[in-house]
Amino acid sequence: MAVEYTWYGDSELDTPTLRAFIAMATGGDQHKDGTVFLPGMYVSSLGVLDDEANPAMSLFGFEDRIRATFRFSARADTPTTEHAAALMVRTVIAFASRFGGRGVLLFNGEIAVLQYDDDGVVLASDWEEWPENSEIAPLLTQFPSRVLAQPLL
Repeated sequence: MAVEYTWYGDSELDTPTLRAFIAMATGGDQHKDGTVFLPGMYVSSLGVLDDEANPAMSLFGFEDRIRATFRFSARADTPTTEHAAALMVRTVIAFASRFGGRGVLLFNGEIAVLQYDDDGVVLASDWEEWPENSEIAPLLTQFPSRVLAQPLL
């Protein structure tokens, strides 16, 4: 079974700009439909129109304006999956650094594992995937981590 993370943010960015940023940040190959492919994962993203916004994001203190889904291949080996996960986390951090705003990265659509706002990026301290991934673990010393609020659970 494939694993998915969904990133929501409140930055006012159009779909082509968001997709180009993700392709650049991940080093992935952007196809004609905008989907970014890389080993072990693909990313679909869009700028969200008012009538498409996810109202649940108000529980995190912002209005949904951008969205990206990182879908991991169930067939990829562990090193490939871990590298793809690290690219995902670095992409969201790079976006927060460059564009600011507020956002959240959700595992399986409901578990907050990373959040950012004007105060910076915070990683979930209780998310077991982070310290187990050799490429993400160093980020735990570079960015604050704490138990994140889980309003969707």
